[in-house]
Amino acid sequence: MSMGKERFLLAAPGFCSYTCVMKIVLRLLRWLPAAFIIGCSWYLSSQPKIEHMPQFPNADKLVHGVCFAGLAFWMAFGVGAQAFTRLHRGGTAARLAAPAALTSLYAVIDEIHQSFTPGRTCDAADWCADTVGAVVGSVVFLLACRWLTTLRARDNKKRF
Repeated sequence: MSMGKERFLLAAPGFCSYTCVMKIVLRLLRWLPAAFIIGCSWYLSSQPKIEHMPQFPNADKLVHGVCFAGLAFWMAFGVGAQAFTRLHRGGTAARLAAPAALTSLYAVIDEIHQSFTPGRTCDAADWCADTVGAVVGSVVFLLACRWLTTLRARDNKKRF
C-alpha cells in the first residue's frame, strides 16, 4: 500500500489498519510527558504563592530555566528523535528550533496566565529565563540523541 492510499484511509473511519492506528497512538503518546509538565506548570501558575522555593537571589529564574528546559526536552521527544539524529544531512535544523520555539510560546501564554492570578505578575525576565531553558533543553536532547546514535553504531560494529 502506498503512502498516499494510507493517508486517504486515515480520513475514512473504519478503514485504517491496526499498524496505522498504533503508529498514530505511539506518536501521540510521545507528547504525554510534555503535556504532564504543561499541566503541572499551569497548576503552579494558578497559585498565588509557591511554597518551598529556594531562598537565594534570582532563584525563581533558575527554577524557570530548569523547568522549561525539561519541557523543551520532552517537546523535542514529541517532535521525534529521528529528526535530531539526521541533523548532519541538513534541512532539519528547524526541528531543533521547533521544541524551543513551542516552549517559548507556551512560556508567553504562562506569563499572561500568571497576570490573572492574584499575587502573581507577568514578568519578561521570567519569559527570558524560560526561553533560555528551552534552548538548553533542546540542545540536551540533541546531544542525548547523538550520544545514543554513537552507542548504537558501536554496538552494530561489535556484532559484525
